[in-house]
Amino acid sequence: MTVCRAARNVALGGIWTLLGLCWLSLAAAAGAASESGLLFEVEGPSGKPSYLFGTIHSDDPRVVILPKPVQDAFDGAGVLVMEVIPDQAAIGRSVKAMLFHDGRCLKDVIGASLYAKTVAALKTRGLSEAAVQDFKPWAIITLLSLPQSKTGQFLDLRLYQDALAQGKPVRGLETMDEQLSIFEDLSERDQIALLRETLAVQREMPDVFERLIAAYLSRDLNELLRLSKRYLQGGDSALAERFRAAALDRRNRRMAQRLIPLVRRGGYFVALGALHLPGKGGVLKRVMDSGFQVRALY
Repeated sequence: MTVCRAARNVALGGIWTLLGLCWLSLAAAAGAASESGLLFEVEGPSGKPSYLFGTIHSDDPRVVILPKPVQDAFDGAGVLVMEVIPDQAAIGRSVKAMLFHDGRCLKDVIGASLYAKTVAALKTRGLSEAAVQDFKPWAIITLLSLPQSKTGQFLDLRLYQDALAQGKPVRGLETMDEQLSIFEDLSERDQIALLRETLAVQREMPDVFERLIAAYLSRDLNELLRLSKRYLQGGDSALAERFRAAALDRRNRRMAQRLIPLVRRGGYFVALGALHLPGKGGVLKRVMDSGFQVRALY
């Protein structure tokens, strides 16, 4: 696999859905209570509802096949809204950001010992050393933090493709640069620390992913939050808190601010990572605090 193809696979596999590690790193900062459900109706002043749907980054058929209430809401909406639009320009921007452009390579930055462990871990995912040697540490982290793909037809991508097939406009709540800044703003020291932690839990990842999918299919956002917090317990708590604040708090606030004018008009189907929805700082609460009626449909 070439370097560009490997980078493109990472981009398609999750950079525009906050990259696997992000949704595993969203500790329960929201407080004790969170909502149950995946699909919520938002009633705006226009009388035309919009819908908020929590996604999970997976190509598992149990996830990708939409339940009827979700499919009906999607089909009836006029516009799909995503975290970021996964078009070719966004993918190209993310691929470029993942690679070093200053003459250095991954081994130069992380050292020979950690590099050897990284290459060994990536080999289990079918990636050769040549395919990843120019990646930045954060790009390796995202690759190792994503569930292994079987079809590449992740839920987010399926929604995007279905919207295009139906002739629906697609809008993004964030730019690719805004999402990339979560990682690009990390110091190389922090990236290396996160890479060590990611490598340390590789054997646990299949079980973690299965538990997350089970909680998602049960529409149990509390359990998703609990599992995310458990995943972080063995790491650097200060680093985890900084990362969580950037990946969750700041983004929830930004996405809610941009979402509210849309749901005021109505007719939108909004697909966000499920862990952006619940809690005191979540998108659902922010929307309700702006005067909208919100009820769970599924």
